[in-house]
Amino acid sequence: MRFYISADIEGIVGVVSREHTSPQGFEYERARDWMSDTVAAACEAAYAAGATEIVISDSHGSGQNLKLERLPEGVQLVRSSPRPLAMMQGIEVGRYEGAMFIGYHSGSTAMAGILAHTMRSVSLREVRLNGRVLPEAGVNAAIAGHFGVPVIMISGDDAFVAETREILGDVEAATVKWVYSTLSARTLMPAAAYRLVRDGVARAIERRRQFKPFLIPGPIQLQVSFKHRLPVDYLSFCKFIERVDAFTVRYEGADIVEISRFLVFMLGYSSSVI
Repeated sequence: MRFYISADIEGIVGVVSREHTSPQGFEYERARDWMSDTVAAACEAAYAAGATEIVISDSHGSGQNLKLERLPEGVQLVRSSPRPLAMMQGIEVGRYEGAMFIGYHSGSTAMAGILAHTMRSVSLREVRLNGRVLPEAGVNAAIAGHFGVPVIMISGDDAFVAETREILGDVEAATVKWVYSTLSARTLMPAAAYRLVRDGVARAIERRRQFKPFLIPGPIQLQVSFKHRLPVDYLSFCKFIERVDAFTVRYEGADIVEISRFLVFMLGYSSSVI
């Protein structure tokens, strides 16, 4: 049995502020440990349940957050960027029994959530696919679904779990903290969170045949609303991109893979990067 894990940091136990999410933060190294150990716990439970191969995507920021020496030696890890499938790179390789979203967060338009955002917190206000507002978890579940892989387990704060279950149904979940505000939560201790994740993974694998891939049939219309005007000015110069209003553009792709490639280009391209 093969399983896929996409891991972010905002939904990890103990993480509550921007200080935890970037190398400049005073507790970033501790957050990396919590993130790495959470993913390791998920892997341990999967192996105990019969997994033969696990591919992990380091899906936060630079893609270089997980500490290799804290992960089981048998896993494979997708690191750094750019990558056409972004947070889901590696899902396209072979056949998986299920995907897990570890340490995820709610979307930018959610009413609650620790460090809630969608893809690029400093740039984007909203992402819609075929008219439906979707957070990262929804977009990424659609990418997994394109390759026939269901999402079977998630972990993060209570707002993220509720939001994602509205999209995907009754997936197994490990709630490791409870939101008070964008930058404050009541959190479990790391050891308790790891145990909760292990238990959730074990239940998810036992139930794996109950889950169905989340599919968005093509063609898919992507609509992205930015927080600032200038990116929309530039994008509107391209004839295949429609400017909807001062802050919003629209693009149509044949399928979710094409949409993902466009999003990666749109959010990552810079002529000054060598």
